[in-house]
Amino acid sequence: MAGGRLAARLTGRRALIEWGLVATLTTLVVCWLALSPAADRADNLAYDALIRLQSGPADEAIVIVAIDERSLQTLGRWPWPRATHAALIDRLTQAGPRAVAYDVLFTEPEADDPALAGALARAKEVYLPLLVDAPGKDGAPWRVSEPGPSLAQAAAGLGHVNLTVDGDGVIRRLPLYMQGGHRVWPQLILPLAQTRAAVPPSDPDAATPDALIAAQPEAIAYRGAPGRFRTLSFADVLNGEVPSAFLKDKLVLVGATAPGLGDRYATPAAPHGELSPGVEIQAALLQTLLEGGGPRPLPPPWVLVLSLLPLALLVGGFLFLRPVVNMVLGAGLIVLTLAASLAVFLTANLWFPPAAAIAGLALAYPLWSWRRLAAASAYMQSEVETFQRDAPSLPGAVPASFRPQGDVVAKQVDALRAALKQLRDLDRFISDALRSLPDATVVADPEGRVLLSNDRARDLFGPSLNDQASLASLFQSLGEPSWRRFLTTEENDPGDIQAPGGRVLKAAAAALTDAAGQPIGHIVRFADMTLFRAAERQREQALQLLSHDMRAPQVSILTLLDGRQSRTDPAFERRIGDYARQTLDLAEGYVQLARAESQPYRAVVLDLGQVLVDAADTLWPQASAKGVTIQTPRDEEEYLVEGDPALLRRLLTNLLDNALKYGPAGGVIVCTLVIEASEDEDVCILRIRDQGPGISAEAARRLFQPFGHGDADHRGAGLGLAFVRTVAERHGGHVRYEAGEVGATFVVTLPHWVETD
Repeated sequence: MAGGRLAARLTGRRALIEWGLVATLTTLVVCWLALSPAADRADNLAYDALIRLQSGPADEAIVIVAIDERSLQTLGRWPWPRATHAALIDRLTQAGPRAVAYDVLFTEPEADDPALAGALARAKEVYLPLLVDAPGKDGAPWRVSEPGPSLAQAAAGLGHVNLTVDGDGVIRRLPLYMQGGHRVWPQLILPLAQTRAAVPPSDPDAATPDALIAAQPEAIAYRGAPGRFRTLSFADVLNGEVPSAFLKDKLVLVGATAPGLGDRYATPAAPHGELSPGVEIQAALLQTLLEGGGPRPLPPPWVLVLSLLPLALLVGGFLFLRPVVNMVLGAGLIVLTLAASLAVFLTANLWFPPAAAIAGLALAYPLWSWRRLAAASAYMQSEVETFQRDAPSLPGAVPASFRPQGDVVAKQVDALRAALKQLRDLDRFISDALRSLPDATVVADPEGRVLLSNDRARDLFGPSLNDQASLASLFQSLGEPSWRRFLTTEENDPGDIQAPGGRVLKAAAAALTDAAGQPIGHIVRFADMTLFRAAERQREQALQLLSHDMRAPQVSILTLLDGRQSRTDPAFERRIGDYARQTLDLAEGYVQLARAESQPYRAVVLDLGQVLVDAADTLWPQASAKGVTIQTPRDEEEYLVEGDPALLRRLLTNLLDNALKYGPAGGVIVCTLVIEASEDEDVCILRIRDQGPGISAEAARRLFQPFGHGDADHRGAGLGLAFVRTVAERHGGHVRYEAGEVGATFVVTLPHWVETD
């Protein structure tokens, strides 16, 4: 009964009151937007889009004589002598244009003014510009910047070139008259427009004694982007390179188009970021007047009525239509408003700003939907609270108030939905917990079939972890067939798993049981121990280095110092130096090996042959002292590889140093480089062959291990070839030893770098 009474209230008096409040609020918003400039920015976007749709040809009677970059390069820096302007006016007079608007300010007197005044007098139909600024000097309400008396008297007339910029910096309309007190200044191009069409007269009643008014603003019907009018270079006209017939009976505008002169402004028709020269804006206004005028704005009362009409239709539908129909109606009215604005603009040359109407529609539907949802939510809440009192909750779960969100009616909420929600929450909790584990983890049933896994497990096993995966198949993919020993609960450690690719894994399992304690499966974790084991090996190597390899030469030094051998004996100093150098070699070799194993390397493309030459040059003093010749490839072919220059140079230095150390005096070390094709990619193969005693098979097996030496010779630290192997493998290659009849040959293979498209 309580639910029925609440449902009745949803469609009763309260609903009508809320409907009235929504209608009143949205009506006030529309009135404010329609009668104030608050929506001008949005309306300007629509207006600019409509202006761009009105593109068309430029009037062939309008010609621009442009002060462009080429004219500046030909005639010199701006400003030019007024004799130059006089010469141009004489050229135009000879061509016989109908009228000329000369959009260049001559406000300061100059010596050439008589020449310019004479040209103006001879032309008879040249109009000069002036500027009217407010406020003026010394408290005057305005100031007029106009040509000197001689020029003003010689010109056919004067006209203002004031530009009015909208709040967003775009010029959409220009005042045909500037009125201050009883003075009226027409726009510069009005006399040109009057030669072919009637222009609106000034309104003397609009003038005020102490204010400057931009009267009769005319919307400019831009017909395209800048550059559409016929344009001649000032220099071409001045030099007589333009036929007189081209200017005969034309309406000529002279003005600056060069970007450096600064007379450029944003317009609706210009592409984004491009500015239009002021003379082109004047030409667009002239064409607008010749065509009968630009778009005329609707009177404010009509704008208000047309803005409220679609809102009234939508608000009326709230009382009779279903929500989905109201949503479609609102969207349709928005489209219809835009279409109406477009239609009257293109057909009747009228401008109806649509922003206020669209804003009202966009506000009304969410407001009404919010109030309806609030009422429906109240009814849903009462039903849910009843359900929560009777429905069981999951063990350990904290009951929470269920607050519905979205357009869901109370009939869709029942006890089953709450139970399913609890199950979904539990499933999500388990999935999130499993996914957030730092190691690869799988959950299997008692038969070993995998039921759940996290992302790290999928990264580890790849395609092996599919819908039919089992613990047996996963362990076998890691090269471990005896997998059941990892599932035992005994204390014995089953050991590490040596996975393909050199990875070391540690598997640990825990049994899963149900509420009765019966086993229902296992959760198995695979921890990546690769870095940990590598750190252990490095620690053992460091201990070996400190406890034995570095300790031995230090003990030998102390023994010599405690002995009875004369310290002036050269052999005594030589032995001390040998043991000290051995200690330094061990420390340097260990540091370089550790860096090669862990430090990131700088990959650049380099010529392996050049690196070999650099390494040979480094060892030239030692080779020269021993009489050994190092032969490097003499061909000009490049053996390009990608790698760290310093590491590769030290790799080759170590190999050459070993060849010098174990080769005979006066011998030859032969280095060869070739590029060979393998199954996957081309490789660069470097061979370094010495003439030493060679290495036995037993010693060769441990040759590239840390502290490994060739046979019984322990003259080195035993770390140089381990460094070579580490650097080669980190660069995607490898190193090997080849036994020969004489000496030893070390072969380094690295991927050949080939430039790709």
